[in-house]
Amino acid sequence: MKSWAILSLSDRSGAPDFAELLVKAGVSLMATGGTATDLKNRGIAVTSIGEQFGSPELLGGRVKTLHPTLHAGILARPGDLPGLRDLGVEAIDYVIVSLYPFKETWSREPPERELIEQIDVGGVALIRAAAKNHERVTVIVDPTDYGWIGERIRNAGTLNPAERRQLAAKAFRLTASYDALIARWLAPPLPTQNAKWPEYFPVALEYAMDLRYGDNPHQRAAFYRDPMHRPPWTLVAGNTKPLSYNNLLDIDAAASCIRQAPGAACAIIKHASPCAMALANDPLEAYEKAYEADPVSAFGGIIAFNQPVDADLLAAIFSRQFVEILVAPGFTPEGLALIHKRPKLRTIRLHDAGQTPPSAEILRSVGGGLVIEEADQLLLDEARLRCVTRRQPSAGEWADLRLAWHVAQTVQSNAIVLVRQGRTLGIGGGQPNRPDSLLIAREKAGRAGFSLESAVLASDGFLPFPDVVEAASALGISAIIQPGGALKDADTIAVADARNMAMLLTGLRHFRH
Repeated sequence: MKSWAILSLSDRSGAPDFAELLVKAGVSLMATGGTATDLKNRGIAVTSIGEQFGSPELLGGRVKTLHPTLHAGILARPGDLPGLRDLGVEAIDYVIVSLYPFKETWSREPPERELIEQIDVGGVALIRAAAKNHERVTVIVDPTDYGWIGERIRNAGTLNPAERRQLAAKAFRLTASYDALIARWLAPPLPTQNAKWPEYFPVALEYAMDLRYGDNPHQRAAFYRDPMHRPPWTLVAGNTKPLSYNNLLDIDAAASCIRQAPGAACAIIKHASPCAMALANDPLEAYEKAYEADPVSAFGGIIAFNQPVDADLLAAIFSRQFVEILVAPGFTPEGLALIHKRPKLRTIRLHDAGQTPPSAEILRSVGGGLVIEEADQLLLDEARLRCVTRRQPSAGEWADLRLAWHVAQTVQSNAIVLVRQGRTLGIGGGQPNRPDSLLIAREKAGRAGFSLESAVLASDGFLPFPDVVEAASALGISAIIQPGGALKDADTIAVADARNMAMLLTGLRHFRH
């Protein structure tokens, strides 16, 4: 029997050269309308599907390859081939398909009717049939594979079973991702309030880059992006040192900490948690204030800004410390010139630094599956914020309390954040109780030479006992912001009143595990 290939391609890059190679190897070609026309225009011998099966494309091209004879030629197992000959059906050995560009069309935000037409049916059916029958059929869904497959055909005449299996797995990954994107567009995976969670949670992620390593150098890792969300940041050209898994977690924490910060802000991140943050009139002043708050932790950390970085700011950073990664919404030309002299310094351009990130879900692996939750994007609900003490915060305390609450959201719980005059003085978190976190924050403030007199305190969770309030008062802290909702709120408030402290309740908790 003849060796046949079918081509149905929306992306025809590299296809004519590969088709010529197949013809030279003795493979006959059949193709769908547009693909057949392109190949014929290149002088390549090819038969259209309509000519091959005597049936035209139907419904304006909606039905092209959904033909039983074609699919019999793809799905026939080796033992079925004699029966095909008796029926006069050609066996298909190569199925080469690129699907309608649903994702690319979706990104243009077209009318729904146009996007519906980009949902491929026949192409997916061809791919699945060929991948199912990879014992005999070679399925090709990626133009970048033409090169090595062509070499195998030239040298060996065909692919071996392991290679066909590898291509079949790639094909099923493609169709699974394609269907997941369509399902997510039709109905976002996170249900609306009071609606049921979907019975299946479609995940479609695209490979973005290899990472240097995972948590540790002996662990391999790669980064996959969600194609239905615009990347929140991009790596600035000129960097030569690859990112690691830990770098990505730190960058994500930096973006969360700096996004929506009021005024010029600088955050210094270490191990996916802020070690210092400050607000000021300009980024240079904000950096200097943040660095002074924790110079020990700043070494080798990630520094993030919500305004563009210039050469003067970079000179100040380089004179003080070693920095692994800089995150900012932009870099001046003079700043980039300095950065390019340090090829191991990674620079990240943050998009929409002043805006709320698009709603997204958070996926975390646990034994046997994934935990899925909505992203925590509520910074401070002013409508729920209330002062519960006799003394109201001063204007300066109000500003510091808002900053402390902003930072607490990005610190591992139980978080305690101490702030005065637009700068964190000490941050403690990741402890089994808040008094221990307060001790850590106090120690950091003392190491930096800061007094805590008239500072404010934020706690990411409610204060179940008055102990943190009593300890804070003894340190000179004058105001506290916390969620409230504990059984002993009245006792805690009474202690604050007795110490002439101001206390705000947010009605909102920000645990970060």
